[in-house]
Amino acid sequence: MKSTYTHLLGLVVASYIVACAPVKFEKQVNCGSGFNCVSANGKNVYDYTTKISGGKVDIVFIDDNSASMSTEQNSIANRFSSFLSSLDNKNIDYRIGIITTDVSTSPYNSARAINQNGALQDGRLIVFGDGSSFLTPSTANKESLFGQAIKRNETLTCEAYLNTNPTAGQTSTSYQQNCPSPDERGIKAANLFVRGNPASMIRSDAHLAFVVLSDEDVRSSLYTKTTTYALETDDLPQTLIENVNNLYAGKSMSFHSIIVRPGQLVNGVTAEQVINGIATFASSKLEATQYFSQYFTGADVACLNVQSTQTNNVLGSYGYMYSLLTKMTGGIEGNICANDYGSQLSSIGDNIGQRVNDLQLACATPENLQLDFVSGTAVSFHIEGSVLKFDQALSAGTEVRVRYGCENN
Repeated sequence: MKSTYTHLLGLVVASYIVACAPVKFEKQVNCGSGFNCVSANGKNVYDYTTKISGGKVDIVFIDDNSASMSTEQNSIANRFSSFLSSLDNKNIDYRIGIITTDVSTSPYNSARAINQNGALQDGRLIVFGDGSSFLTPSTANKESLFGQAIKRNETLTCEAYLNTNPTAGQTSTSYQQNCPSPDERGIKAANLFVRGNPASMIRSDAHLAFVVLSDEDVRSSLYTKTTTYALETDDLPQTLIENVNNLYAGKSMSFHSIIVRPGQLVNGVTAEQVINGIATFASSKLEATQYFSQYFTGADVACLNVQSTQTNNVLGSYGYMYSLLTKMTGGIEGNICANDYGSQLSSIGDNIGQRVNDLQLACATPENLQLDFVSGTAVSFHIEGSVLKFDQALSAGTEVRVRYGCENN
């Protein structure tokens, strides 16, 4: 039986919180190949049919494998069972893979022995001890396999090197031999993963979830201070959301973070508004904390101090960009300084398990949103950000036709 639910949403015109109009990073596309979309009169009009996953989730852990991360890698390995239990209790059909925050650059972060000749870079899946690229519910000894893979030998090697060579320069030959990249780029790595889909891990009908573990922000929060660490389009939260939309129409995505928490956004400010203003402030060479301090409150100063004293010549930083992406996708923001990772891993797992019926929209303010239930029983829904959430669980294989418009900007 075919049923129809119509949900009209007024177009909200966002007012920027900076005095002048922010410089926007160029979008890669307006209408992606994954959507049936037409651009006309300043609007993108979407019309496509998608199938509800019915319990499938593809999960990618983004592991910061730079120095100062061995303690945190051990913490997540020790309580991975809490994460699995939250999924197994819901009979989730999952795939779990691991990539690193290491992205190749020339000449100082090319493929070499410490990064397994490039195998640990650019969104490539780490191979587990049984030779597989991802874990499933039927994988034998999956807790042990995950623990062995999330704990990185290159991290330990680099920490040992820096503790005996505290003033080592990152461009020196010895540093290059002993350390992977100190330039954490977890969002770009995720974008490279999505485009490459190594081992065909991403399924078209599964929720896609990312979980980043890092004691530093994207590019160590140096992107507003020096052109060497300038943000590229692939480092931006909205690019990852757009890439998933463009490649997999209607696929829901969530991003979760275990980071040095920068606090909560002040009242009346959205994550999208903060992101839109970064380019303007980057041109003035302000410190990232100077820019973000006007939008975040309640940063975890104690945790930052802990993360900045664990390894010689390595400082932690607030995870601003990861926090914004987490907020934009309704994810869970964890505490990297937690004594026990069990509860936050359970919370992340519960959140992921509840997302299997979500639909990702191309914008947060859809116009004239209409859903036609091509198969299955129609249920009510609501919008959270750019995610459409059904108010009741849908049967696996339910087909829904989705139609709405977005501002083309």
